[in-house]
Amino acid sequence: MTSQDEFLSVAETWAKLYFFKSLTDFFNHLKQTELSILQAYALTYLSFRGPIKISELCDHMMVSPAAATQMVDRLEKLDLVSRVADPNDRRVRRVEVLKKGQAFVQQQFVNSQSWLTEIPASLTKEQEEQITTLLSLLIKGIQTHDNS
Repeated sequence: MTSQDEFLSVAETWAKLYFFKSLTDFFNHLKQTELSILQAYALTYLSFRGPIKISELCDHMMVSPAAATQMVDRLEKLDLVSRVADPNDRRVRRVEVLKKGQAFVQQQFVNSQSWLTEIPASLTKEQEEQITTLLSLLIKGIQTHDNS
Protein backbone atom coordinates (compact mmCIF):
# COMPACT_ATOMS: atom_id res chain seq x y z
CA MET A 1 0.00 0.00 0.00
CA THR A 2 1.43 3.40 -0.95
CA SER A 3 1.57 6.24 1.53
CA GLN A 4 -1.16 8.01 -0.47
CA ASP A 5 -3.39 4.90 -0.28
CA GLU A 6 -2.76 4.67 3.44
CA PHE A 7 -3.54 8.38 3.87
CA LEU A 8 -6.80 8.02 1.94
CA SER A 9 -7.78 4.93 3.92
CA VAL A 10 -7.12 6.60 7.28
CA ALA A 11 -8.80 9.84 6.18
CA GLU A 12 -11.86 7.89 5.00
CA THR A 13 -12.09 5.96 8.27
CA TRP A 14 -11.80 9.19 10.28
CA ALA A 15 -14.43 10.89 8.09
CA LYS A 16 -16.85 8.00 8.55
CA LEU A 17 -16.40 7.94 12.33
CA TYR A 18 -16.66 11.72 12.57
CA PHE A 19 -19.78 11.76 10.40
CA PHE A 20 -21.52 8.96 12.30
CA LYS A 21 -20.77 10.27 15.78
CA SER A 22 -21.58 13.89 14.93
CA LEU A 23 -24.76 13.01 13.06
CA THR A 24 -25.95 10.81 15.93
CA ASP A 25 -25.44 13.63 18.44
CA PHE A 26 -27.01 16.13 16.02
CA PHE A 27 -30.17 14.02 15.63
CA ASN A 28 -30.41 13.38 19.36
CA HIS A 29 -30.35 17.11 20.04
CA LEU A 30 -32.63 17.97 17.12
CA LYS A 31 -35.34 15.72 18.59
CA GLN A 32 -35.60 18.22 21.46
CA THR A 33 -36.35 21.13 19.12
CA GLU A 34 -39.29 22.26 17.03
CA LEU A 35 -37.41 21.87 13.73
CA SER A 36 -37.37 19.15 11.12
CA ILE A 37 -34.05 17.97 9.71
CA LEU A 38 -34.64 19.97 6.52
CA GLN A 39 -35.48 23.12 8.45
CA ALA A 40 -32.36 22.71 10.59
CA TYR A 41 -30.27 22.17 7.47
CA ALA A 42 -31.78 25.20 5.74
CA LEU A 43 -31.03 27.32 8.81
CA THR A 44 -27.45 26.04 8.92
CA TYR A 45 -26.95 26.69 5.20
CA LEU A 46 -28.37 30.21 5.55
CA SER A 47 -26.08 30.79 8.51
CA PHE A 48 -22.99 29.91 6.46
CA ARG A 49 -24.00 31.53 3.16
CA GLY A 50 -25.31 34.81 4.51
CA PRO A 51 -28.47 36.48 3.27
CA ILE A 52 -29.61 34.71 0.10
CA LYS A 53 -32.67 34.60 -2.11
CA ILE A 54 -35.14 31.78 -1.59
CA SER A 55 -34.41 30.65 -5.15
CA GLU A 56 -30.77 30.07 -4.14
CA LEU A 57 -31.96 28.00 -1.19
CA CYS A 58 -34.19 26.00 -3.58
CA ASP A 59 -31.28 25.33 -5.90
CA HIS A 60 -28.96 24.26 -3.12
CA MET A 61 -31.45 22.03 -1.31
CA MET A 62 -33.05 20.79 -4.53
CA VAL A 63 -36.56 21.55 -3.32
CA SER A 64 -39.45 23.35 -4.96
CA PRO A 65 -40.00 27.07 -4.39
CA ALA A 66 -43.14 26.18 -2.42
CA ALA A 67 -41.20 23.84 -0.12
CA ALA A 68 -38.44 26.40 0.43
CA THR A 69 -40.98 29.14 1.12
CA GLN A 70 -42.73 26.89 3.63
CA MET A 71 -39.40 26.17 5.39
CA VAL A 72 -38.55 29.86 5.55
CA ASP A 73 -42.06 30.68 6.80
CA ARG A 74 -41.60 28.18 9.65
CA LEU A 75 -38.14 29.53 10.51
CA GLU A 76 -39.46 33.08 10.39
CA LYS A 77 -42.39 32.17 12.68
CA LEU A 78 -39.85 30.86 15.22
CA ASP A 79 -37.86 34.14 14.97
CA LEU A 80 -34.82 32.33 13.55
CA VAL A 81 -34.72 34.12 10.18
CA SER A 82 -36.07 37.23 8.57
CA ARG A 83 -36.81 38.31 5.02
CA VAL A 84 -35.03 41.54 4.15
CA ALA A 85 -34.87 43.74 1.08
CA ASP A 86 -31.84 43.27 -1.15
CA PRO A 87 -29.74 46.46 -0.92
CA ASN A 88 -29.09 46.33 -4.69
CA ASP A 89 -32.68 45.65 -5.76
CA ARG A 90 -35.49 46.51 -3.35
CA ARG A 91 -37.86 44.20 -5.26
CA VAL A 92 -35.77 41.19 -4.25
CA ARG A 93 -36.09 39.66 -0.79
CA ARG A 94 -33.28 37.78 0.90
CA VAL A 95 -33.42 35.50 3.90
CA GLU A 96 -31.04 36.28 6.72
CA VAL A 97 -30.43 34.44 9.97
CA LEU A 98 -31.29 36.34 13.13
CA LYS A 99 -29.33 36.16 16.41
CA LYS A 100 -31.65 33.46 17.76
CA GLY A 101 -31.04 31.43 14.59
CA GLN A 102 -27.27 31.88 14.84
CA ALA A 103 -27.41 30.77 18.48
CA PHE A 104 -29.41 27.68 17.47
CA VAL A 105 -26.87 26.73 14.78
CA GLN A 106 -23.96 27.29 17.17
CA GLN A 107 -25.63 25.15 19.84
CA GLN A 108 -26.25 22.38 17.29
CA PHE A 109 -22.53 22.36 16.48
CA VAL A 110 -21.56 22.31 20.14
CA ASN A 111 -23.93 19.41 20.81
CA SER A 112 -22.90 17.42 17.75
CA GLN A 113 -19.21 17.84 18.53
CA SER A 114 -19.29 17.16 22.27
CA TRP A 115 -17.80 13.70 21.77
CA LEU A 116 -14.57 15.32 20.51
CA THR A 117 -13.73 16.53 24.02
CA GLU A 118 -13.21 12.91 25.09
CA ILE A 119 -10.37 12.30 22.59
CA PRO A 120 -7.54 14.32 24.22
CA ALA A 121 -7.79 12.27 27.43
CA SER A 122 -6.18 9.35 25.62
CA LEU A 123 -3.45 11.40 23.90
CA THR A 124 -0.10 12.81 24.96
CA LYS A 125 0.58 16.51 24.53
CA GLU A 126 2.89 15.69 21.64
CA GLN A 127 0.18 13.66 19.90
CA GLU A 128 -2.32 16.51 20.38
CA GLU A 129 0.16 18.93 18.78
CA GLN A 130 0.81 16.56 15.85
CA ILE A 131 -2.90 16.06 15.22
CA THR A 132 -3.54 19.80 15.46
CA THR A 133 -0.78 20.50 12.92
CA LEU A 134 -2.02 17.81 10.52
CA LEU A 135 -5.68 18.82 10.78
CA SER A 136 -4.68 22.44 10.17
CA LEU A 137 -2.94 21.33 6.96
CA LEU A 138 -6.04 19.41 5.86
CA ILE A 139 -8.28 22.39 6.60
CA LYS A 140 -6.00 24.71 4.64
CA GLY A 141 -5.94 22.25 1.71
CA ILE A 142 -9.74 21.97 1.67
CA GLN A 143 -10.21 25.74 1.90
CA THR A 144 -7.68 26.32 -0.89
CA HIS A 145 -9.45 23.74 -3.07
CA ASP A 146 -12.89 25.22 -2.33
CA ASN A 147 -11.71 28.74 -3.22
CA SER A 148 -10.26 27.74 -6.60
